[in-house]
Amino acid sequence: MNKKLNLFLAGVLVLLVIQGCNLPGSDTPTEEVSTSTATVTTEPEEAPPAAVQHQAIPVSAPDGEIYPDVSSVDTAPENRAPYGDSYDIDRLERPFTQDMVYIPDMDIATFGISDGGEFYFISIKLVGSNPNNAPGIQYSVELDTNLDSFGDFIIVAQPPFSEDWTADNIRIYADTNHDSAGNSASKSDAPFSGNGYDKLISDIAEGIGDDADIAWVRINAGPYATIQIAFKKSFTGDTFMYSVMSDAGLQNVQQLDYVDYFTEEQAGSPIRSSRYYPLSALYAVDNTCFQAFGFKPTGYEPKICPEIVQPQHVKEKVPASSTGVPPNLDACEAIGKPNPGNCSYGWWDYPYCQCGIG
Repeated sequence: MNKKLNLFLAGVLVLLVIQGCNLPGSDTPTEEVSTSTATVTTEPEEAPPAAVQHQAIPVSAPDGEIYPDVSSVDTAPENRAPYGDSYDIDRLERPFTQDMVYIPDMDIATFGISDGGEFYFISIKLVGSNPNNAPGIQYSVELDTNLDSFGDFIIVAQPPFSEDWTADNIRIYADTNHDSAGNSASKSDAPFSGNGYDKLISDIAEGIGDDADIAWVRINAGPYATIQIAFKKSFTGDTFMYSVMSDAGLQNVQQLDYVDYFTEEQAGSPIRSSRYYPLSALYAVDNTCFQAFGFKPTGYEPKICPEIVQPQHVKEKVPASSTGVPPNLDACEAIGKPNPGNCSYGWWDYPYCQCGIG
């Protein structure tokens, strides 16, 4: 009986194999055939972002007012700035690395403004010839639109730069809580805790801002490079103060003014005679005083540029000094800068001479 049963089961097994069926526990997968049509669902491809359509593009900057800035090129072989770094009033002449290696491409020689069509043009002439230098230098225009010497906006142009106007590498920040100059615009407030320019209001490349034509940048190549930054007149109106800055160091708009976040001891100094020489926490930055546009300044605005006197007169009456010691009031008066009555010393920053309060 068992023999017959075994033969029967063997026959069944052979039949199942022939019919292509799987036994329980078999490793051979069962192939299922379906006559239905499979539906494949795919995610729709994202359309590439639409190209920015510019309506107003700057052309050429007309000639305008030009102002000098202290340059360190002559004293660079001695690893020092000649003068011009007046820390307490936020005048920085630091186109050097922390090791006091000179960076001519960020040393501002002159700066100025011109008026053309729909735009104002800020020109920054450099000692060097390569704004695209390896440190990655940013060039900025700081704007004070309510004339209190606290910057309200800063336009930051980031490398790489070309000879064609572009808005793609421009960012504009605003100070929303009036602390871009610390507690006081007239002096360093370090140590200070604030957030400087705290709001990004325009970055065309990132789709931030509602005016794609608000600001532009280009360079003019040559033995002396010029950075040109154009911004719409409608952005500032016709009365404001402005300054310019090159920055290859901290590049942190939320810590402007830098002199409010670092004591002079922490920052170091580019002046050889200073007890804080050489540079330390604050390096690779060069800025200017504020120039007035559209109004006549009183001369007592905290950050305003002092009156420019003729260099030949200055050299005769107030010799340049690498010590940073200011001249006396008689020297200032001798070159036509009278003492208004409340000054106790003459402040020197060639080619400027102004009276100061000690």
